[in-house]
Amino acid sequence: GGRLVFTPFTGGSIVAATKEMDAIDLGTVDGTFTCTMYNLDKWPEAGLFSARPTGLTAEAAPIWFDAWGTDFANRMLEGYDVVAIRGVTPQPAEIWCHSNKELKSVADIKGLKMRTAGDGGEILTRMGASVVFMPGGELYESMQRGVIDAFEYSNPAVDWPMAFHEVAKFQAFSATRAPSDPLVFYLKKSKWDKLSDDLKAIIENCCQSTTRQHQTTIDATVLEAYGMFRDYGNTLYHLPADIEAEITRVATQFYDERAATASPLYKEILASQCEFIKNYNQMMGLVTPLA
Repeated sequence: GGRLVFTPFTGGSIVAATKEMDAIDLGTVDGTFTCTMYNLDKWPEAGLFSARPTGLTAEAAPIWFDAWGTDFANRMLEGYDVVAIRGVTPQPAEIWCHSNKELKSVADIKGLKMRTAGDGGEILTRMGASVVFMPGGELYESMQRGVIDAFEYSNPAVDWPMAFHEVAKFQAFSATRAPSDPLVFYLKKSKWDKLSDDLKAIIENCCQSTTRQHQTTIDATVLEAYGMFRDYGNTLYHLPADIEAEITRVATQFYDERAATASPLYKEILASQCEFIKNYNQMMGLVTPLA
């Protein structure tokens, strides 16, 4: 009976998982909480907002999105009946990959059948991996049946309830592939435009407060999840330095090449992120005590 009534649905219950943005445009649903990288088929820019290799960390992402990123996202969405709401939910660095074989060098990437998404898929392909994409709900069975050798999905707090520890013994950790996986709020623009300013303010404030609460809650849950993986008998290890160096090199080359032929908007977003990351790292270097 309130002025704002939201009815939540789980992913895949109304439209195919990862296709929610199109459903908003068509009017099937009014909003979603999703990753921009699921729309790489529409815009190369989508890969810059979501789990960009060597990109924004979970701590830095909310700052950039609030100051610049949301406006960039809405410029990307022009032509669709969709609007991005200010307030992004940053996820901690993802598990680099789950597998049943420890990755010991760059050579182990060659021919690895790995599920991934976003720009990371193209970058890992350049490194020699055999990349495939499938929704998260299909990963357990695909790993169990040997359809894939390895996969990435999210951080430990999200991956543990998915029972991935049962089908993959090794978990590699590194922030190079997905230093964060910011999730965005999309709403149907034509409905958003009809809302009064006070209702818009309520929604925006709720989104921003929810994202902050989500971040602190999931960070605490991640700490618990590390122990759960270990207690189950899984092997958690840091990705070897040569693989980290190679994905950083290939990612830098990938974005340089993409920017050379991309749209002005793509170049503007990438330049904004790179400048922000440089300044952010300099600031953190000044204020963070040396260990």
